[in-house]
Amino acid sequence: MTRGKILLLIPLAIITSLIVYTWTVVLFTDSAPVWRHYTATVFLFVLIFLFFKDFKKTVIGTGIYLIIGICNLSALTPSVMTNSYGIRIGTTEIWTPSFQLLPFGLLLFFFILNFDALTNIYLDYKDTKQNKKGK
Repeated sequence: MTRGKILLLIPLAIITSLIVYTWTVVLFTDSAPVWRHYTATVFLFVLIFLFFKDFKKTVIGTGIYLIIGICNLSALTPSVMTNSYGIRIGTTEIWTPSFQLLPFGLLLFFFILNFDALTNIYLDYKDTKQNKKGK
C-alpha cells in the first residue's frame, strides 16, 4: 500500500468508526435514526468501493463526503449537532446556515494529511486541460 493510500485511509477509518459507533448506539438504545444517518452510511459504502477502484476519485469523494456532512446533509454522530452563528446590527440579524463542527474538523484534518495528493490531482487536471487546448 502506498503512502498516499495510507494517508487517505486515516480519515476514512475515523469516519467508519464514527458510523459504526452511531449505528451501535442507534441499534442498542432508544435513539432513532434519521435520514442523515442513512445518507452517511450509503455514501460511506460508496467511498469504500471507490477506495479499491480509483485513488483520485476516493480523495475527491472523501472531501465531498465531509462537505456534505458540514452542510448538515449527513450525520456522523448519533445525535445531529449543528451550530449557527449570527450578528445583530440594530434590528437586523444575520445568521450563518446551520453546520456541523465534527465534519469540519475532519475536513481540515483530511486536507492536512492529503494536501500533496490534492495538489497532484489539481495539477494533473490543469495539465490535461492545457493539453486539450493545445491540440
